Amino acid sequence: MPGQSKIYLPLLAAASSGLYYILLFFTPRENFLQVISLFGGLFILYLLLVRFSQNLRVHFIFILALIFHIIPLLSPQTLPALSDDFYRFIWDGRLLTQGVNPFAMIPEEYMKNPEHALQLGLTPELYQGLNSKTYFTIYPPVLQGVFYMAAFISPDSIPGSVWVMKMVILLAEIGSIGLMIKLLRHFELPVPLVSWYAFNPLVIVELTGNLHFEVLMIFFLLWALWWFVQGKWQLSSVPFALAVGSKLLPLMFLPLLIRRIGWVKTFVYGALVVTITVFLFVPVFDQETFRNLYQSIDLYFHKFEFNASIYYLVRWVGYQQVGYNVIQTVGKYLAMAVVIAIGVYSFFEKNPDDKNLPAGWLWVLIFYFSLASIVHPWYVTSLVAFSIFTHYRFAIVWSFFVLLSYFTYQTTAYHENLWLTALEYFILGGWIIFELKNQTGDKPVKSPNQTF
Repeated sequence: MPGQSKIYLPLLAAASSGLYYILLFFTPRENFLQVISLFGGLFILYLLLVRFSQNLRVHFIFILALIFHIIPLLSPQTLPALSDDFYRFIWDGRLLTQGVNPFAMIPEEYMKNPEHALQLGLTPELYQGLNSKTYFTIYPPVLQGVFYMAAFISPDSIPGSVWVMKMVILLAEIGSIGLMIKLLRHFELPVPLVSWYAFNPLVIVELTGNLHFEVLMIFFLLWALWWFVQGKWQLSSVPFALAVGSKLLPLMFLPLLIRRIGWVKTFVYGALVVTITVFLFVPVFDQETFRNLYQSIDLYFHKFEFNASIYYLVRWVGYQQVGYNVIQTVGKYLAMAVVIAIGVYSFFEKNPDDKNLPAGWLWVLIFYFSLASIVHPWYVTSLVAFSIFTHYRFAIVWSFFVLLSYFTYQTTAYHENLWLTALEYFILGGWIIFELKNQTGDKPVKSPNQTF
């Protein structure tokens, strides 16, 4: 096997690099067949790379991962072809550089006065690229800081701002992979397990390539976990709060601490997290910010639908019973179900300790995503990150089949193929059941060549 690694790894790396370049720079997301074919090829190469990485020293794994994550930066003037979310990032950033609160108004309002909009850097080109012209921004303060930096460094160039944000994501990815290596060593797990995340095509394309900031949440959570396992639980609350300031989801992880550090310390930890998070909001906080942010979150949970699982079944039942979409009423009940599931899991978790905290995060997110009305492909990257510390590999399986949702982007009307959605979740659900039946939490984590 070591001899084979020396022969095949350069070929696999070169082939992967070529496919990444074609996918990232020459593949519009409307071309579903090309997208899924290239991802299929990348995923096969990924599994082979992970298998051969067992014989690599960790610095070689790190270097190879760095090469893959740098590819999205190779064409600074090329915008992401598979996502248009970056237009809103730049819109918010340009408002911040002009001293304007991005939570204050929806983009449509600014364009009623084109001259004033231009003075703020809100060009017609930027406005036309937005996919959220009639919605308030939903991005928390840590992300707003990144948007500000991108707009400040490159105030007049959309590609320039995109490149700055890609650099931030690349640095966060380097930090995440470094922390994963440290944590794997601390937990006495095989270090090559990091390759499951570092080489994952969904991670590379959706984060560095498509500019999705789950990467910051992952980085800050791993940083918080590192300090937590070192016994510095008070300091751990700082990066945990930064994770919340990147995406609010980590608040759901707090109940997992109760059986690990007790009620009092968990209360103190939560209070520190909330205090720091509120402090992060101070630069853009006022009554209007709170109201508009709440409205954005409310719309997110009660209007938008994409690639859901159980929610779509509930919606179908609703149509049969009352004849219309029940999203407006069912959302709160599904949210309550998530809270109950998290509470039950937190209090009945087997052997709660530092080592299996990432497994807790994994299951909490599964509870949430299974009942959510929106599950974008890049959401799965956090599951991939946490799964490397566990014996579960269903997140790896999902990181490929979630790409079936790209079928929706073939037309501007964004019509989903629910048969493909059903196939995605049928395979995911089957794999989870298989792993739960054939593995236990007491089994040791497998090294890469033992899986699949």
